[in-house]
Amino acid sequence: MAKIIYGLLLCLGLWLAGADGSTAEAAQFETQWRYYELTQPLPAGQSVPEFVRQHVSDWPIWDKEKRPVFSPGIERLLLAVPVQDLDPQKRVLLFMTAKQAVRMWLGEEFFFAKGNFQPHRFDDGSQPYMLSLPEFSGEQLLVMELYANSPRDLGWFSMFSVDTEQAQMAQLFFSDVPLVLAFPVAVAIIFIMFLYYYFNHPGWKRLYGYIILFMVIFAFWIVCASNVKSLFWDWPVFWWYGLSVLAYLLPIAANLILASLLEDKPYARMNYVLAANIGLFVLAMSGELIGLHTMNGLMGVFYILLPVCEGWAMFWCIKAARQGDVLCRTVLLPTAVFTLLGVFDGMGGRYHLLPWHVYLTPLGVYAFLYFVIIILREQVRHEKNLLRRTVGLEKEVAAVQRKSETDALTGCWNRNKLKELLATAVAVARKTGKPFGLLMMDIDFFKKINDSYGHDTGDAVLRSFATVVRQLLDNESDCIRWGGEEFLVLTNIQTLPELQALAEKIRLQVEQKPMAGHKITCSLGLTLWQTDSDTTAELFKRVDEALYQAKKSGRNKVVVGE
Repeated sequence: MAKIIYGLLLCLGLWLAGADGSTAEAAQFETQWRYYELTQPLPAGQSVPEFVRQHVSDWPIWDKEKRPVFSPGIERLLLAVPVQDLDPQKRVLLFMTAKQAVRMWLGEEFFFAKGNFQPHRFDDGSQPYMLSLPEFSGEQLLVMELYANSPRDLGWFSMFSVDTEQAQMAQLFFSDVPLVLAFPVAVAIIFIMFLYYYFNHPGWKRLYGYIILFMVIFAFWIVCASNVKSLFWDWPVFWWYGLSVLAYLLPIAANLILASLLEDKPYARMNYVLAANIGLFVLAMSGELIGLHTMNGLMGVFYILLPVCEGWAMFWCIKAARQGDVLCRTVLLPTAVFTLLGVFDGMGGRYHLLPWHVYLTPLGVYAFLYFVIIILREQVRHEKNLLRRTVGLEKEVAAVQRKSETDALTGCWNRNKLKELLATAVAVARKTGKPFGLLMMDIDFFKKINDSYGHDTGDAVLRSFATVVRQLLDNESDCIRWGGEEFLVLTNIQTLPELQALAEKIRLQVEQKPMAGHKITCSLGLTLWQTDSDTTAELFKRVDEALYQAKKSGRNKVVVGE
């Protein structure tokens, strides 16, 4: 991503190197412009005043690269330049002014006026103009009158050239290239962040919300900064104040993102940075609303405060990055890029340091895109960690639950699990009308083994007995240690002959296989669940009586409960 950003900046730099737009002007205009400071408004008539034609050669030469120093209090200015015969295809004039009203004459003909030529509350804004010159022959004098609310804004204009309509439109669009490159990226980031804000973990929502806020402000700022939009929506005052207000809001939104990233860092004082940004914005808005033109007047303070505040924020992010914070390390790039390009654009536009009018700040969105990609990567990692922790907790819970339901000595289910297994079996039987089987087993003369050989041998016998029984059961049958040397088998067998066959198989296997070095036998009672009117109490009563009869009649037997 960093290589892509560097490549874009290099291409843009090479493009800007040849984009001052002077080729068309040199072919149409004389090289020397002259100017005259007006102390009074021009007469209301439409014709160019006589004194202009008579004395224009005596006016001072206008330096297009560096505006001269005017007399104190001057708010009106006349500019004049001789124009040669034009190619019939090249009669479209393109130029841009900022916060100035404009009137223009060609020879005797008045052909253009825009803006308010009297003191007014709000500035006129920045505006590109593309208009057709009147037809003429020979050499004529092009005269332009400018008026500004503030002498500081008087006399600044750029992109002044004459060419074909197609060439001028291309030049105007060309000046918007960085904006065009940035706008779809900003919209894509807004869309992605909205999806993550809506669907993802609540802990990240505030950060995503601040990113959405910043990108929405940035996207509207791009629209307001565009030159081409003025050809379709001629609202210069609206666009100018939109651009100014959004310029003040951008660092506030950006610092909300940084504050969210640094909120758990005790050394970060982002509340001071935000207070400075918000305070300047409130001061600028308040002064503008009462007619002091502070929105533009405080821009000098804004472009000093911006690197200072962001410099402190970056210092805190560097400190956090050294402590292993990935997002604080990643946010350094977009913060630095937006700050440097913003100051460069602002100072260049405010003090007219460059001969061309192109915003570079929008290209910072590609550095911000890199930050967003890292956020999404960290989100995925965070979700994976949460999933691993959740799976681990589920395994721990399952292990604890299984431990609470399992007999530690034999590995069979215990009485706690029997309640669940029996409830499930009864529910299925009542729903389907099909019975299930229950076996109760008791190791014969087990007390003698404990008394003669000790409890360790008795425990070994119990483990071996449980192993033999479980090996003879299918996956849908369960072995439960009922207590002491008594065991239960809960099975889905539905007929007595099959249940007897299973019981007999268990009895024979126990009889034939020595356990812990000893031959043992077992007695078994069995019964089926009676689906129409049976109860668990009756079920256990039948199987217990059957086991009792097996032991009473000589042991090592299988008896069916009545």
